Amino acid sequence: MDGRRILLGDWTPVVRDGIDVLRVVLLGGAVGYAVTGRTGAAALLLVLGGVTVAARLVNLPRVYDLSVTAAMVLQGYGEVLGLYDEFLRFDDLVHVTLPMLTAPVIYIALARVEVVPDPRDETHLPHYVGIAVVTAALGIAVGALWEVYEWRSDAWFGTDLSEGNDDTNGDLVHDTLGSLVGAALLVAWARFGWGSVRRIPGVNTHEDVSA
Repeated sequence: MDGRRILLGDWTPVVRDGIDVLRVVLLGGAVGYAVTGRTGAAALLLVLGGVTVAARLVNLPRVYDLSVTAAMVLQGYGEVLGLYDEFLRFDDLVHVTLPMLTAPVIYIALARVEVVPDPRDETHLPHYVGIAVVTAALGIAVGALWEVYEWRSDAWFGTDLSEGNDDTNGDLVHDTLGSLVGAALLVAWARFGWGSVRRIPGVNTHEDVSA
């Protein structure tokens, strides 16, 4: 196996690349925590692992497949390993990186079901502006919904996720920054015509397959 194949993947039909290894890390972690009786941690990793499996099934470009998988690993193991409590700025890191990595993926998923235009449909400025606005809005909306979840979880289940208005406002600011960066990255991806599906190995041209 040469270096290019190690990096870009297509190792085997089942485990294609390092991204699949990350999926196994999530799902294997779920099994491990279930065996040791930590059912909450197991359930969290199982759900997040399921998200990464869904990302594989829709055949995302490698970069965005890696993005959503890395985001789920960061969120899942950050929670179960207590990194939010151990590292003061870990929460800020997550609130920037998750919208940055996942908002473009949500846009691509919506394009697959023809809710929004495919990034490759047009090449004029208003199209790119529209991609940026919608992608940023999706990321910000997801961040806001998460804050609502934290607020209600504390009230209904006795958790301690929300640390007050300052924490919530700070999280929303970081969500917004991450969403804006993610939107810019998706526009750049569309502008350079890199496509919205996983490339065929060895092919360095635009795909013929729409989102």
